[in-house]
Amino acid sequence: MLKRRSFLSGGLAALLPFAPLRAEGHRRIAAVDWAAAESLLALGVAPLAVADTGYYNQRMPQALPAQTLDIGPFWEINLELLDRLRPDLVFIGAPSLFMTPRLREIAPVEVVEEMIGEGSYGRAGTILRQCGRAAGLPGGTAEAVLTGVERQMDALAARIDRTRPVCILLPDQSGSRAMVYGNGSMPGSVIDRLGLVNAWKGPTNASGFIQVGFEALVALEDAIFMQMEIPTLAPQTERVLADSQLWQRLPAVRQGRVNRLGQFYPFGGCLSTLHLAAALTAAVPDRSGEGAP
Repeated sequence: MLKRRSFLSGGLAALLPFAPLRAEGHRRIAAVDWAAAESLLALGVAPLAVADTGYYNQRMPQALPAQTLDIGPFWEINLELLDRLRPDLVFIGAPSLFMTPRLREIAPVEVVEEMIGEGSYGRAGTILRQCGRAAGLPGGTAEAVLTGVERQMDALAARIDRTRPVCILLPDQSGSRAMVYGNGSMPGSVIDRLGLVNAWKGPTNASGFIQVGFEALVALEDAIFMQMEIPTLAPQTERVLADSQLWQRLPAVRQGRVNRLGQFYPFGGCLSTLHLAAALTAAVPDRSGEGAP
């Protein structure tokens, strides 16, 4: 698994922050949506408050600053606390739209851009620009961050041997099924951005992913698996997979081609896309033949 410390000391740390984290002189923004929170960090802006900060710090590649307050989970925001904070703006995502009327009683609400299909990689840049405008930053700030992301993406893509396909998946607690990310998902778009082949060619939903039984993965004989981890479920997942004969018989598992992917959220912003790209580069053999088996 790509270690968070090693990554942050390399590509991500080199990119962030472009400027010191700042709050004074800029709009005080609360982010129920994690992609918006992540984008504010990429711009050097400390969010005033974020949904479920503790879990955010477990899932996302860049930790929130200490001054960012926790306003509860995205489905049950602490409205009393948010009202006391009096933010200038609240960013929400599609899962939180039902709260819009109540949130608008506290502050203006802005919904992050929802883009699926081929535009899912570009969605990260769209949200970054959206957050830059909302924070009142100069227009060139977001573009400078995106230029840095693209430069590092190019460098990572140049190192990869593209002969082996990859499959990004999230096993569930049944020991028999997994969520697989195909073309049209953010993970699938990063695979494409690096010039790799997505091993999953089967159907997906409109957002580019689908839950399948392990038997559907048997045909992915040459694939490298990138196994997403949810921190709170990781110990149980490890136990059920160790006991799952279906999982143990998969070619990638038998041949040691499974790489754990931590600190990753498949609906994140530009930092998450860069983190995934670095993880893929570490897992796939480089052009010298070194790296993953």
